[in-house]
Amino acid sequence: MATVIAMPEIRDVDRDAVHTLPLATIPFKTAGLGKTRMIKNSHLQSVIEIFEDDSAGSGQLAVESLHQVYSNIEANDIKLLRSLAKLYSYDVFGLRVQLRNMGIPVNDHDHLKLSSSKQKELAEYMKHFTERLIMEIYGSDDESVKDYGDVLALFRHPDVNLAREKLRIMSQRLGIDIAGVPKFLEDYGDIYLSVAYFRQCMDSVQPAIDDFESSVEEIINHPQLKQNANLVAVSTRLNDKIQNLNKVAHKRFAVFSQSTDDMWDGITAEKFSGFKELVEANHTAIGGILCTLNVKMGAWMAKFPNKDSGGPVKRADFILTDMKQGL
Repeated sequence: MATVIAMPEIRDVDRDAVHTLPLATIPFKTAGLGKTRMIKNSHLQSVIEIFEDDSAGSGQLAVESLHQVYSNIEANDIKLLRSLAKLYSYDVFGLRVQLRNMGIPVNDHDHLKLSSSKQKELAEYMKHFTERLIMEIYGSDDESVKDYGDVLALFRHPDVNLAREKLRIMSQRLGIDIAGVPKFLEDYGDIYLSVAYFRQCMDSVQPAIDDFESSVEEIINHPQLKQNANLVAVSTRLNDKIQNLNKVAHKRFAVFSQSTDDMWDGITAEKFSGFKELVEANHTAIGGILCTLNVKMGAWMAKFPNKDSGGPVKRADFILTDMKQGL
């Protein structure tokens, strides 16, 4: 009788991160590899994290050094890891596109979904999108359908006639068969969940970006530090790059917002399909931008958690030794 090998459980924090890929997602042949994860470290290098805890820190190995731990690692696994290391981010939405394009299989497609806790956390971001759907299709006077959960509940509503009538209204409004409504709702929820996820990623780094900009301003005007031409040049260049990446991300969301408004001007399934294609086409790019910002700004905030942490000299040193690496 064949032995069934249980796959390592994937932690929510790893599944939901933009910079972490739990290797249990991919069917590797080398035993034990699935218990580790590939991460973008603070230098934006893709490395295998063998262990991580508060006391011992993070044990990292480059793909080419894995034989130090896995002496019999499969050649095909190394080849696969090299391909994964080239990806710019490891968020679940970008991974769906990139793994499919690269022909890389996954152990379970549920691994490429956000955790239930993250989805609940994003409820406030999703509220605007779901309320718009309800309003456009059912209007404000329909007391029986108030939120997205009520729409989904129609499929198991005990009053069959009521459910059928509500679904008929939706199918008529969207120009699709009633049988196509469940797929539309699934796609609608997932695509706007991706927008909400990336929006939260962007919002979370704004305080750090502002703090970094203020620190650079203080450094280049510091009586002693401004004498260091290299420091001033590096600090200015890094701040410009971070600000530009942030602006690009904001512009992408502005496009999403405008496209959403255009879509609801005479909503049809075809218009939504066009919006869905637009967002999915941006998953890889915006994931890469936000991965860079989250990793770099995360390192900055870990080192200087508040405005009084460190001083201009320590911050200048961190810019030269850590922040510039990978950028």
